[in-house]
Amino acid sequence: MKNTRGRRIRQTVLALPVAAVLATGTAWAGTASHAQAASGSGGGDHNAAPPGRGFHSDQWSDLHKAATTESPSKYQGPTAPVTAPKHLKVAVITCLSILSGCVSPATGAEQAAKKLGWQVRVLDGGGTPDKQNAQMLNALSWGADIILNIAIDPNAVQDGLRAAKHAGVPVGAGSNGLDSPNPPIKPTGSNLGYAFDVGPDYAALGTKAAQWVQADSKGKANIVVYSDKEFPSVLALQKGLLDELKKCKDCTVQPLRYFTGNQVAQVLPQSVVSYLRSNPDVDYVFIPYDPAAAAVVPAIAQAGLGDKVRLISVLGSQENLNFVRNSHVQVADAAYDNLYMGYAMLDQTSRLLTKKPLAEPHGENLPYVVLDKGNAPKSGSDWHASFDYSATYDGLWK
Repeated sequence: MKNTRGRRIRQTVLALPVAAVLATGTAWAGTASHAQAASGSGGGDHNAAPPGRGFHSDQWSDLHKAATTESPSKYQGPTAPVTAPKHLKVAVITCLSILSGCVSPATGAEQAAKKLGWQVRVLDGGGTPDKQNAQMLNALSWGADIILNIAIDPNAVQDGLRAAKHAGVPVGAGSNGLDSPNPPIKPTGSNLGYAFDVGPDYAALGTKAAQWVQADSKGKANIVVYSDKEFPSVLALQKGLLDELKKCKDCTVQPLRYFTGNQVAQVLPQSVVSYLRSNPDVDYVFIPYDPAAAAVVPAIAQAGLGDKVRLISVLGSQENLNFVRNSHVQVADAAYDNLYMGYAMLDQTSRLLTKKPLAEPHGENLPYVVLDKGNAPKSGSDWHASFDYSATYDGLWK
């Protein structure tokens, strides 16, 4: 590896606070740096992978297969049965319900709850801490036995967490990157956290993303990686991505570039365009989550750079998968099964409330994959694992 120096998205969605923008991306605020800017030329859409040289072609095929094959390829979730409690009331609070990736885990939880005879109420967090805290209080007023927050920063809902603790109601979560198989992140100071957080192995997903880039470029990618320090899942995935790219001796990895969630709407797209114009040799762009990529894709296309670069992002949002199907700047997406996440959250709920050990890892080996034009689901569909995990979970809960 060589290191060098040197569609319109709804404005209301793009202007949301970052915890909402991520939808199913992550949480837990940290330090952040500002987006860097710079200041070339370009053309239309990019449809064909660039030529390359290096390894034998079979090796590129193997890398591509590794990236685009789901992991795990068969059910590897919990196997210990648990007697599910009866007649539970479960409140599921989404980060923002107009974002499909945030709603899909709630849909999974609703499906699983029907089999258990549980009552589920899905509440829209509205994309702001004030609304998310308010919905946690609404959940307690409703009589929830447990609250499940999806892609909501626990630091942002301390009022809700304290109220839940006072009421003796546990709070679990999904898609925040705070818990195993990722490096667990404990609350700082007197802050309260979640009982569990279900998510994929972000570092392993980053490895798959890097394998895809190597295969697609035939080992000649010149890639710029954008990052957001606010979110542990982004940093965990980034480590897997960069560690794998180090194995590509003829790839060029540009210095990391940082942005923050409140820069997604306007600053980030223009920063990326400016950087690409100043660095015309860069032919791959990695954006760490789909809502940010959805802002960058049209900016690159409108700048006439669509035939110069290939973009990869993370999450598997339907809008971004449409870009991938049409080879419209974005050509791949590192995705995970959000419906599975809903089942896993209810499984961990059963174990928690019956005082059984939580399933290890707490993410319950949630499936993930890199999607490109060859394996993307049909339009309007989210990606789901190929095996029937719902029947397996149903069997565990009897």
